[in-house]
This record gives sequence, C-alpha cells and structure tokens, in this order.
Amino acid sequence: MKKESKVESIYSLPNYLKEDTLLPIYFLYGEDTFTINNAAKAIEKVVAPLVASDFDRESITLTKDSTVSQIVDLAYSFPFSGGKKLIIAKGFNELKEMKTFASYVKDPAEFTVLVILQSSKKAPLNQEPYKSLYANKFLFEARELSGGELSDWMFKKARIEKLNLTKAAGDLLIEMVGENKGILEMQLNKIAAYSKPDEEITPEIIQNLAEITKEYSIFDLQNALEKGDKSKAISYAYNLLSSQNDMTFIIAMLTRFITTHARVLELRKLPDSEGKKEFRNRYYFLKKTTYMSNEKRLENAAKALLEADIRLKTSGIDAKSNVAILIAEMLR
Repeated sequence: MKKESKVESIYSLPNYLKEDTLLPIYFLYGEDTFTINNAAKAIEKVVAPLVASDFDRESITLTKDSTVSQIVDLAYSFPFSGGKKLIIAKGFNELKEMKTFASYVKDPAEFTVLVILQSSKKAPLNQEPYKSLYANKFLFEARELSGGELSDWMFKKARIEKLNLTKAAGDLLIEMVGENKGILEMQLNKIAAYSKPDEEITPEIIQNLAEITKEYSIFDLQNALEKGDKSKAISYAYNLLSSQNDMTFIIAMLTRFITTHARVLELRKLPDSEGKKEFRNRYYFLKKTTYMSNEKRLENAAKALLEADIRLKTSGIDAKSNVAILIAEMLR
C-alpha cells in the first residue's frame, strides 16, 4: 500500500488564498512542476492587488551562488508603500545552507508573502528548514499523478471546460500524450476551442483534432528528438516558446523524457510485463523509439540538458539561442 504523505497537498491552497487566511510563506515543492508553477501564479493573482508598488514585487531565480540571507533580507525590508510585499523565489534546492532558513520560518515578516518553489520530491520532515515549515503549515506538496488519479483529474478538468469527454476518448488522449498534466491541459484547451457546445467527444474526434490543429506541444518536440530530426525539433521548440512556455518548462520536460527512455532501455532486458507494469500500454510506444534508444546518446542528451540549465541560470542568453544549442547538442 502506498504511504500517504503527511504534507498538505498543493490542491488545498485555495483554503489559504483569502485575505484573512493568507500565509507569510508558501513553500511549494514536488515533482509536478506544472502544478507548482500554476500554484505560484494563483498566489500571485490573489496577493497582487494588496501590493501597492511595483517595487514591492520581486521574482528571483536562485543559483548555487545565492544565499539564504538574500531572501531573508528582501523579506524583512519594509515595503515602499503601505501594502504587502510579494517575493517569488525559484530553485530553493540550489542553496547550500538552506537549513538556516528555519530562523526566518519561525519569525517571518508580517508584511511579506514569500513564495518559494522547489522542484524536488524530497522534503525530509526531520531536517530543517522542512521541519519548521511543516510545523507552521507553510509546506505544500505537488506530487505527480498517475493512473486513476490522473484520469480523475483530467475528467474533472474536462468538466470545468464544459467538455463531454467520453471514457474511451479520455483514455486515448492519455495514451497519445503521456501522463503529463501540462500537455493534457493544453490538449483539453485545444479540444474546447475546436469542438461544438455539448458535443460528445469521441476517440475519432480526438484523432481528427490531432491532425487539423497546428499548435505544437512538448510531445511533438519529443517525437522529433526520438527521430533525430534536428530541424523539426528546433521548429517545435521555437513554437513552444512563442506559446508562452518558458525554458525552465522545456528543460524539465526533456529531462523527464530522457530519464524515461533511460529506464525503458533498462526494461528492454526484462520481459514486457515488467515494462507494462511501470508504463502501462505506453511502454510499447516507448519501445519503438529508435534514435534515443542508445545509451551513449542518452548520456550526451543528459549532459546537454545540464549545460542548458546552467546557461539559463548563469548567463543572459536568450531562450531561442539556448534551446537551439540544446537541441544541436542533444542530437550531436
């Protein structure tokens, strides 16, 4: 039986997003970066009207050279106006002396709303600062959904979009795009835009929409990489960037893509039943991969992703140049 997490789910955030329930710290962590980013936007939307000056809004990306004191000093400095102060800090797990953040957790500034994003499934509650964050109810976990949980989320999202999505169509959609909420939401939005009101969404409609719509997804980019098609991969990546997807999202998704194929490479040595147990029917699709079913290429791709992430965090390179270098290196 799967052990239930003690940490409050990120899906309970709406309970803490009213003016009288706002928290001084929202520490968002987990493997589901899509949900973490959306949660940060939801917090920002609520807090923004309470911030009277643009000087009281800060968004920082932490690196290995960053320090806890940088965050704390910003949080403790008084607002320029009489309103709230909003600070969004990404990449907390990059910090070396993160334990010292516990001091601020125990005595946060009452005028500051500090939102911290950590893309990591680890938050050991017996270690600081997680121990103090958990004790003060500032810690929220975003874990990846899969299987029945993901299916439930997708159909709930479809109802919000007023889509009459049949069970067969929903299963096909997950089969086509994989178990990624960001891509699934993108596809549901696409279906909503092209379907008629109250129309029953069948597998045939899903397949037809996949053919007639031209907005590319991370799934298309991954397919191009699987085929070793550099030209198409760069074209799809540029399209993603122009569709308001940032470089952080692309790197995160391609890292998972490479990790998945590395695992598939291991599972190929075992009976298919083992692969199906881990990836369900999608395993047979993953096995068809040609270009990326090579250990050397996967190692090279992982190195290219690391270098792209370093460029993103330490240089002023523009996103298009960074992604072009990334793809050229991945397919070198």
